[in-house]
Amino acid sequence: MVPTSSPQGISELSRSGDPIDPSFATTLAHGLDVLAAFRNSSGSLSNADLASHTGLSRPTVSRLTYTLAQLGYLKRDARGRFALGLGVLAAAYPVLSALKVRQLARPLMRDFAAYTGGTVSIAMPFGLDFIYVETLRTTDAVPHVPDVGFTGTLATTAVGRALMSLATPDEVQQYLQAVKSERPDELDHVEKRMLPDIESCHERGFAVSLGEWRREIFGVAAPLYRNEAGDRLSVNCGIPSFRFSAEQIERECGPRILGLARSIKSLVENS
Repeated sequence: MVPTSSPQGISELSRSGDPIDPSFATTLAHGLDVLAAFRNSSGSLSNADLASHTGLSRPTVSRLTYTLAQLGYLKRDARGRFALGLGVLAAAYPVLSALKVRQLARPLMRDFAAYTGGTVSIAMPFGLDFIYVETLRTTDAVPHVPDVGFTGTLATTAVGRALMSLATPDEVQQYLQAVKSERPDELDHVEKRMLPDIESCHERGFAVSLGEWRREIFGVAAPLYRNEAGDRLSVNCGIPSFRFSAEQIERECGPRILGLARSIKSLVENS
């Protein structure tokens, strides 16, 4: 089953009446739901905020935030509100350090970022979203400056199409079922725009998204590879729409990011 990308995943499953796996640690899942609630927040959250985000009761949230703060995964400010603590960063470090592609690809990514004036990133799937495991830019004069750990939807992005082009037919069907149950508002776009673009990516080796995700951003992406663990990786670039026309994105940037992907893959294979 495709992992849920919603911080309310376990709560939704419980309310639906579906049987819960007896081996599934519900309390642990609730604690991770609390941490996931910070993904879409740029500031601190109160227990009441977290209860609203997760669908959990206030007493449950209070116990979870106390425990997570004691362990260093949350920190509490003078107002009693919570933010992510350094324990989260420490837990993520082994994941990032194991991805050697990050170090190998940086010089090539820097060159591409200089060419486009955009932000070049390496992404992996994260439920119905993607997550950046590396990102690089040569200027801050862009409307959107994501960093490592940034997440966004697969449905409307070039990077989402590139990642899904590496999926097996069964994985595509699992993704569609998850969209239907978790994000039905995205289903029409997925069926009418995303699926045909995945097929196009198979044929020409790159995908584009011309302002679908954010009006001021043109996206172009190419699949990299699946590693031995079955993880999918792709490289993408978010380009300010004033720098290139839609035709230039298709004609120039697309083939160039395909070349970038091939060069990165070659570096990884020969390292």
